[in-house]
Amino acid sequence: MKFTYLIGSVTVTSALLLSGCNAKETTVEKEATTTQASNVEKEKNDKLTKEEKIAELPSPYNEIGKHFAEWELPKEGILPKDDPQWNETEPFDGKDPHDVFVYYTNGYGFDKESGSMFTVAYETDEEGQGEPAEPTPDQREGVIMGTVDEWVGDGDYIIDGVPMYYEENGKKVPNQEFVENLELDINSEKMTDLLKIRSYAEKDELKPLEDWANQTVGYFVEAIHSEDIEDVWANYSKGQDNIKKLDKTIKLARE
Repeated sequence: MKFTYLIGSVTVTSALLLSGCNAKETTVEKEATTTQASNVEKEKNDKLTKEEKIAELPSPYNEIGKHFAEWELPKEGILPKDDPQWNETEPFDGKDPHDVFVYYTNGYGFDKESGSMFTVAYETDEEGQGEPAEPTPDQREGVIMGTVDEWVGDGDYIIDGVPMYYEENGKKVPNQEFVENLELDINSEKMTDLLKIRSYAEKDELKPLEDWANQTVGYFVEAIHSEDIEDVWANYSKGQDNIKKLDKTIKLARE
C-alpha cells in the first residue's frame, strides 16, 4: 500500500514515521522477491525444450499443441513453379516467393515456415459470387492457424467513442451500441469459422480441439443471448481469451 504524508503544521511522531518506513521496506522486499521468482521461472522456462513447454500447458492446450507440433504441410498437390498463379506473387522481404510460400492446386496458399494459410484462390461469377474449395484433410491445420492468426490480429471489437456505459441524468446507463458491436463481431465470419474448426476437429477425431471449439462457441452464444451487459462482456471476453490461448499454443508448437 502506498502512503502519502502531508507534513505541515501537524507533527508526525517518530513511531508513525518508523511504521511508514517499515511498510516501505516490506513492500520493497516483496517486490524483490516477486522479481527474483519471476527471473527464476523465466530461466527455468528458457531451459525447457518445446515439447516440455507444450506438456506443461493446461488441457486441452497441451494436447492441441502436441498435434500441431507434429503436423506438416502435405507434399502432394503442390502447384508447379511455372504455374501462372505464381506470376501474381510478389517477392516477400526480398526473398523468392518459391522459398517462402507453397501453393496447392485447390487454390490454398501457405507460409512454408509456419504452415499457416495466408490466401485461397477461387473462381467467381460475374457478380463476384463464389466459394473456395474445401481444404484437403491434411491442409486443415494450416487453415485453422491462418484463421486464428487473423482473429488475434483483429483484436476485441471495441470501437473508440462507444463505451460500455454512458452517463444520463447522473446515472450510468448500459450502451446498447457497445453490445451490438460485440454481437456484430460474433455473428460475422467468426462464428462461421468456429463452427468450421469444430467440424474439422470432429472429422479428424481431434477431441481436445473439438472441446475447445465447443467451449468457445458456448461463450459467444451466451454473450449473444444475455440481456445483462456485464454478462455479455464477460462471456465475450472468455471467448476472446480462448482464442488468444489457442494462438499462443499454436505459435509455440510451430516455433
